[in-house]
Amino acid sequence: MARIKPSVVLVGTYRATDTPRFQFLGTGFVVDDGSRVVTNAHVTSRVDTASADGPVLAVQVPAGGGAWSLRHVKVLEVNTPQDLALLQFDGSAVAALAVAASDLVREGDDLAFMGFPIGGLLGFSSVTHRATVSSITTMALPSPTGQQLSQRAIRSLRLGPIQIFQLDATAYPGNSGGPLFDPESGAVVGVINMVLVKTTRESILSQPSGISYAIPSRYVLEMLARHP
Repeated sequence: MARIKPSVVLVGTYRATDTPRFQFLGTGFVVDDGSRVVTNAHVTSRVDTASADGPVLAVQVPAGGGAWSLRHVKVLEVNTPQDLALLQFDGSAVAALAVAASDLVREGDDLAFMGFPIGGLLGFSSVTHRATVSSITTMALPSPTGQQLSQRAIRSLRLGPIQIFQLDATAYPGNSGGPLFDPESGAVVGVINMVLVKTTRESILSQPSGISYAIPSRYVLEMLARHP
């Protein structure tokens, strides 16, 4: 797991007048040439880019000795139907993770994921969880009526249902965007993106369902191919 940690980053917003200046939103991980970060589209969507004096999207990358280095980012792509986003940060490169094809993942495989499950409550210390692939299924939309069809739903229908991994594992909202990886090779095979909530969102910490979901890495590879 030690080889994964240097590549797992904090995704959030920065504004000099905020307290704290950096507001954590979710997890991401470094890929490609060491200056790009994969995370969830829903993590980046929480940032109001329309406001000129609003907070800006940023990442914090490991700087050694438990320290973090703040980097401003440029958004290269936000793919809402597949819940993926690709960011590029400034400054020196960071160790990148290898992204493998997810086609070889099978139900019953033992994997792991890493991230920041409850944000700063743990002092921004990354946490590793084991996960078993319980099902490989499709992310289907509920049967919509004409009045309920949104632009996002229409885009999803055009793309068709996407594959998703259901995991026997306890993830939390801060894990969103974190890498799902093979603990033996360290290769990324998915991106954590959803947690099944049994009752209310407030019960996630006290009554976790033990069921989480991840976007297969095949969609990450397709996104990276669009940005050579």
